[in-house]
Amino acid sequence: MFNRVINAGLMGAALTFGLMLSGQSVADLTDISAEKAAELEAEAQATLSRFLAETQGAKEVLADAKGVLVCPKIRKGGFGVGVEGGKCVLTSGAPQPLYYGLVALKGGFIVGVESHSMILALNTDTALAKFTKDKREWEIGVDASVAVAKIGAGGDLDTTNLKKDIVSFIFGSKGLIADATWEGSRFKKLDIK
Repeated sequence: MFNRVINAGLMGAALTFGLMLSGQSVADLTDISAEKAAELEAEAQATLSRFLAETQGAKEVLADAKGVLVCPKIRKGGFGVGVEGGKCVLTSGAPQPLYYGLVALKGGFIVGVESHSMILALNTDTALAKFTKDKREWEIGVDASVAVAKIGAGGDLDTTNLKKDIVSFIFGSKGLIADATWEGSRFKKLDIK
């Protein structure tokens, strides 16, 4: 019985990892084509416009931010072990847009598949400098802690965490997932090829 549980968990993890990677090649983890970068920018602008229209107080928060990172679609899923991934663009805070890949390995209890959008408001010059420095990876929880902003049912922002160095806004969830996991989301700068 115990072996069946372990085998089912390992097969679920392998299946999840394979499905997540099947959507993007290994080169996509470090590079982005000029065409894909333009598509990502358009998706990011649409996501940002939707967020600003649906969330009261968002314009003021993002206007004060030193940099804004927009991740139009982040997918996550798993069975026992899961992964999360997506592409993001720094739409403000640099002379030109900067592109990032997001990857997270999740362990704990996770069952299902979900996609959502995320915006990171980098509220200080220090947070922006750490995020954009060099071509290295940047990890939530290691390089900086991120406060998660709460958005009420009416679209109002809870102002408790909005003055932290980095604030995350997660919205537009689609799918069904049970998720009680630990994670370390990593952002890696992508080169335009």
